[in-house]
Amino acid sequence: MKNTKQNLVVGSGFVAKNFKKVLKKKTFKDLVIYASGISNSRIKDRFLLKKEIHKIKSFLKHNKKMIIYISTYSVLDPSRNKSLYCKNKIKIEKFIKKNAKNYQIIRFPELVGKSKNPNTLTNYFYKKIKNKKNFILFKNAIRNFLDVDHAIKLSLIFIQDIKYKNKIINLINPKNETAKKVVFNLEKIIKKKARYVINKKNFKYRKILSSVKKKDLKKIKIKFDNNYLLKILKKYYN
Repeated sequence: MKNTKQNLVVGSGFVAKNFKKVLKKKTFKDLVIYASGISNSRIKDRFLLKKEIHKIKSFLKHNKKMIIYISTYSVLDPSRNKSLYCKNKIKIEKFIKKNAKNYQIIRFPELVGKSKNPNTLTNYFYKKIKNKKNFILFKNAIRNFLDVDHAIKLSLIFIQDIKYKNKIINLINPKNETAKKVVFNLEKIIKKKARYVINKKNFKYRKILSSVKKKDLKKIKIKFDNNYLLKILKKYYN
């Protein structure tokens, strides 16, 4: 594999495109960012799931660089980590830790940005509200949100720091949000009332510590304040 900008990022989806956009003027000689995979966390197709594992195994077999694997913090979420999607991610993470000489696993939360993926939570809510469609709102569902631009910038801090070699990074917002708050904020932005039925189902949650430190946030001037969610929703949905 040649050391070129073109193969610095593997993947063609939302995350990969955002990495490529930021890294188009940068070159890392000894690493590759693997941001390729299934974008639908509700996937049931076992053939595609096996294909995802086969692809990463094949890639590692021929790759001699340090691999930066983009995973999901959902693997730590008891309310979601029993899904086929998360089980696949867990298998891949374990395989990388066992077989890659040099690696870093970065787990992202729900990323907010310009994406055509209808399966993201914010895109789903936005389209339902905008088109005046009915949907079910899980009142007690909790999620973690991060602007995709901030996710990429924070990733580069960890990628370039040698002490995080062969480590797993939980690159998340220290503050979780309810699905109800997402809908409330989108209602304000779109200026339309959402049409939903409340589901009061309770979910099990685990406190996940963020790897992001205050000094990291200062470097790129990010503030995880009480208005963070509203600000990033306005940025992409206003």
